[in-house]
Amino acid sequence: MYDSCLDGTVNGTATYTTSFTGYGAAISFNQSSYQYVSIASGVLPLNCRSFTIEAWIYPISLLTSSDYGIIGQCQALTNFECFHFIIRGNKLYCGFFGSDVAGGTSVKMNEWCHVACVYDFATQAQQVWLNGYVDGSHICSPYNGSQGQTTIGASFHSSTHAIFNGYIDNVRYEARAKNSTEILNDASLSVYHSFDGGSLNDSGPNDINGTVSGSLPITSGRVNQALQFASGSYMYYQYPPFYFIGIDGYPFTKALWVKPNGTNTTQTLVFLKTTSGWCVHTLVMTSNRQLAANFWTGSSISTNGSIISLNTWTHIGYTYSTSNGIRLYINGVQYSTTGPFMSNTHSMPMSIILGGDAGHTVCSPGYGGAFTGAIDEFYVYRRELNATEIWALANP
Repeated sequence: MYDSCLDGTVNGTATYTTSFTGYGAAISFNQSSYQYVSIASGVLPLNCRSFTIEAWIYPISLLTSSDYGIIGQCQALTNFECFHFIIRGNKLYCGFFGSDVAGGTSVKMNEWCHVACVYDFATQAQQVWLNGYVDGSHICSPYNGSQGQTTIGASFHSSTHAIFNGYIDNVRYEARAKNSTEILNDASLSVYHSFDGGSLNDSGPNDINGTVSGSLPITSGRVNQALQFASGSYMYYQYPPFYFIGIDGYPFTKALWVKPNGTNTTQTLVFLKTTSGWCVHTLVMTSNRQLAANFWTGSSISTNGSIISLNTWTHIGYTYSTSNGIRLYINGVQYSTTGPFMSNTHSMPMSIILGGDAGHTVCSPGYGGAFTGAIDEFYVYRRELNATEIWALANP
């Protein structure tokens, strides 16, 4: 997905592949075929100003001896008139020709990662970011090139014409220097549903919108409005956008507000499944309204929470990492944990059902059922949030 102001022309016979969210498409570049996207000169201004350029990339078979362009813009091969955001020696480089900032971490092959190049005109700080964190920084003069086509998947900063090899998705440009919180959110917030006005649209950075089965009326929320679940209604996604949960041991976080008002039956809050039929009831209330958090290691692993009160808003945080296992938070405070374990999730993209299990009762653990009550402020992150971050979500 490209920003609407960055419409470009594909050079070569570039193809398309599944995007990092599972929705839409990412562009696929092959270095040997000289493929890239070009944007007309003057459309994307970088000169004498702050800016942030971000993208999701999936590198394939990069050689340490070659350069691979992510974004480029070159007016002339002179200092501060040729911008290049590239991978060199498997590490990120962002420069204005003659003044580069290098990343310190090798980019992984065959894995989606979030990259950013940021320049702050006021402080003259030039930075590269990898997966939401600063990977290199220094001070340099502003970029001065006012002309020259912008390229995606290429950088014409040298006679080698660095062409990317792999996939690129969600290229974004903003004429300001984003702060650390914004970039970390762009890199790690997978989906956020506020449900305000009854909307199932994603308020996060990825436009991952939900779909309703049945009817989900608007009700008063913990923050503005919420959705009312009853009679087997649930929210789901028409494609599996949560690829990262399908990577064994990949950290993630789910958080939401719930206000149950139903009878004492087993009810599913958050359900996880693949298109092949693998599934797990990751957050449920048992028949006595005790919260249980579940996952899969080759067999079921669980940790129990408190009894959830009827007609009262309760915040639930569920985090996972190999070093901590499941940590279950109630109203911003850690309640229980499984201890460390390695997840076993069949290496497939995942989809989430919220407020039920759509009748998928033959899963582990073997219980489910529809939720009756209200749900608000649903978040999914591609990382394990810490206790301070969970506390902030529970105290909006």
